[in-house]
Amino acid sequence: MKNILNYRFGFYLLIGVLLGIFTMYILEENVFDDDDDEISEEQVIQTITNFFSSIEVGSDLDTGDYITEDFKIVELGGPYTLNEFWDLIAESQGDNIPISRKWDLSNWIISIDEESAHASYKNNGTFVTSIDGEEVTSNPVWLESGYLILDDDELKIKYFQSEEVSDYLSN
Repeated sequence: MKNILNYRFGFYLLIGVLLGIFTMYILEENVFDDDDDEISEEQVIQTITNFFSSIEVGSDLDTGDYITEDFKIVELGGPYTLNEFWDLIAESQGDNIPISRKWDLSNWIISIDEESAHASYKNNGTFVTSIDGEEVTSNPVWLESGYLILDDDELKIKYFQSEEVSDYLSN
């Protein structure tokens, strides 16, 4: 009888230890967390692409859907808020009328952690502007980077840095 009790005790002790180890594993590894909360490279590319689509001439997309409230852009001596940046662009254009703006984004390098992402890429722009009634096309090239964060579970751009490199490429 004594041997049977020892075997039962040992068996229950073994089960208890195994359950404890399994529970600790689940708690530490968050095995049952949804992977849907993770940021993907596709989300980063889509958010930045949608941002640029939203600032095309005649776009119906709301730029505010893709940037944080404290968004900053560093370009042309910034940092600027988006409104300050557009004011600077409007001032530099004078009476010229923008007809279209398009961007081709390529050469992506993306790093992601739990609640943020950083992306760098090449941006080939095509701008058509009416200058004194004549359409003029320019094709500037920028190297850009963006810092994106989860803002109320939505991936949004918090910071952009942009450097035009067109002059360097033409030499």
